[in-house]
Amino acid sequence: MKRVLSILLVLCMMSALIPMSVVTSGAATHGYLLGDANDDAIVTLKDVLLVRRYVAGVASVKELNSKSADTDNDGDVTLKDVLVLRKVVAGVLTIEGNNTDKRYSVDTLSIGGRNISRYTIVIPDGNECMEFAADELRNYVNNACGVALNVTKDPSSVAGYAIRYRFDTENEYELGTDGYKVTLAENGDLEVICGSMRGPIYSAYYILRQFGWRFFTAQITYLYPAENANIPEGFDETEVPVFKYRECNMRGISDVTCVRIGLNGISEKNKQMYRYGGRVGTTKFHAHSYHAQCGMNSDLDDNPCLTSEDTYQQIITYNYNLVKEREEAGMYIGIHYTQISCAPNDSLVFCQCTGCKAVYEEDGSISGAVIRLANRVADKMSEDYPELEIYTIAYSIHRIAPKVTRPRENVTLMFCMGGCNNHTYDDTEACANCGGNERLWITDPYGNRHYCGNDADMEWFEQWRELTDNIQIWYYGANFAVNLAPSPNIFNVYNDFKEMASRGITGVYCEGGMHPYASFEYLRAFLASQMMWDPFMSEEEFNEHINDYLIAYYGPGWGYIREYLNMAMEAGDVDHCWTNNYDRPWNIYSKDYFLENYKYMVSLFDKAKDMAENQWQAERIDWCRLQCEFLGLSATYERDWVNGDDASKAEYAEHYKFLYDTIVYYSDPSNGIPIRITTYSGKAPGYCDNFPTSAEDIRDTMTWIAPGFDGLWHYLPGEDRWV
Repeated sequence: MKRVLSILLVLCMMSALIPMSVVTSGAATHGYLLGDANDDAIVTLKDVLLVRRYVAGVASVKELNSKSADTDNDGDVTLKDVLVLRKVVAGVLTIEGNNTDKRYSVDTLSIGGRNISRYTIVIPDGNECMEFAADELRNYVNNACGVALNVTKDPSSVAGYAIRYRFDTENEYELGTDGYKVTLAENGDLEVICGSMRGPIYSAYYILRQFGWRFFTAQITYLYPAENANIPEGFDETEVPVFKYRECNMRGISDVTCVRIGLNGISEKNKQMYRYGGRVGTTKFHAHSYHAQCGMNSDLDDNPCLTSEDTYQQIITYNYNLVKEREEAGMYIGIHYTQISCAPNDSLVFCQCTGCKAVYEEDGSISGAVIRLANRVADKMSEDYPELEIYTIAYSIHRIAPKVTRPRENVTLMFCMGGCNNHTYDDTEACANCGGNERLWITDPYGNRHYCGNDADMEWFEQWRELTDNIQIWYYGANFAVNLAPSPNIFNVYNDFKEMASRGITGVYCEGGMHPYASFEYLRAFLASQMMWDPFMSEEEFNEHINDYLIAYYGPGWGYIREYLNMAMEAGDVDHCWTNNYDRPWNIYSKDYFLENYKYMVSLFDKAKDMAENQWQAERIDWCRLQCEFLGLSATYERDWVNGDDASKAEYAEHYKFLYDTIVYYSDPSNGIPIRITTYSGKAPGYCDNFPTSAEDIRDTMTWIAPGFDGLWHYLPGEDRWV
């Protein structure tokens, strides 16, 4: 017997000189190598000796990956595991391996080189956001590599290493409500110090991003495949978002997605708000509240008298009732919302009574009366709710700041950018050189016409900055009228948000389009969310975010979609101002650019689709292609269809049929995702009043929107207006 053991020992010692891979049994896989007790990615005599020292009570639990060492999976590391490892190293026995069937995207996750399986998540008791953060961290780690981390509220129960959560209760690190500090301590624990409300959940997603996870929309998450994703020794990072308020209403941004991508705004009440760390902003009404407060039918109704006692009393009564209603529903100021509205309707018609006109004249802007009313409401409500802010807007004709009236400190002003969406906010000279958007202007109480451009907007914005420090920005991110002509200004998000951050704004509300599938609206929403968190990131980081999204959403052919995206943005870089929620497609895009490049652009989608790995990727590529086909077919209609030869007509008809058939197919409710060409008119298919009767009904795609529509505004000199 001694001779047999001696032979085995010699074999073990010899095998220690040769790194040996472990053969899998084909059963369940783990995010750690079974038998790799010291986490060096191989099973050798070192592991045998370490486990033997542990069993003998010489080695500590922190030296050992107990899950890897538990080779017989009986929940304990004993002499039996030492004997099993000896046989493995001697080549007598094979045991289960590490992700050899590629069930998981990452073979192992580690912290400072220590396998993630050696860690326990430790959270304080009594905080739902902490619990949700731990759940999300645990679930995504498990999805990545198959390791189900334990979660405990008892620090003394941790035998190995800990991911240890706590709040910055003394404000030592100035993390506010949303910041966090993640540090890998010398003892191997990952210390996570959190801001007072949403810090825990934001930090969980931050840690997951270090492991290769990316979060985009409610439907799209992605994990970069890797052999080993490791948080390195010496890791010590602190993040605090620049903007206090961060909200985006684009489709695909649900409550869970909201926290995954760093947003904190609120559009409606949510029963799980505590779980997500609460919200910032208002409830129910985000911009146009007069209509409900004053008993109107729609926020498009003309505005009420701003100086009447009746209007003031109606708003006060409504707001007090709203706060009470929220309290009865378990929603509280400072947790579920921080603001309540007192804001004009989505109408340019304001009261012209003697009292209102006197204020307009005195302040040189309708905004004077808007702010005076908001101030009165703020003064009254602060008596009972001192922590509540009153939200109002500077919108369209009342973007011009008042000359006399100043907003109260507890009044939040949302400045609605309405100038030019072609040029970036930091390039006001471009708008000044072309005179602003000649199709869009506002008139002040003195009868002066102001053409809209970033030069005018920034001048008005700076006037507001002299009156208040509490300014947020309403950022229009889409073309609402024609969804298949999405605004070609996605790259502007980088310059625009950086510029507004440098001017001291406190938050952004980004309004999106009506149909994200046939455009890049999900991408725009994601980029906006990242810039809201860190508007001073480098251009390289911004482009990495773009590429991350395209990889996750479109698959291996993402590079071709990136090339199309670059070209589409270039096609919109025309030499005049345009406003994306007002102008028409061929005011926004260069028709000549599509005329010249359309065929090459659609070829990019063919190449991308050829590389699709599954149906979802192929469908997303087809959806994105629709915008290219819609614009390209319109641009080439005269050349390739009306005046083309048989070959060009046949090719044109083929692409026309693809566009028509795809829209019809997805407009069928059973197929789930109706493609909207326009927003405000018609019904499916296409939500157009003038949609073709068949694929053979070939005409300029712009006329689908309305008979005679050619995608342009036309000026009538005699009437001084555009039609």
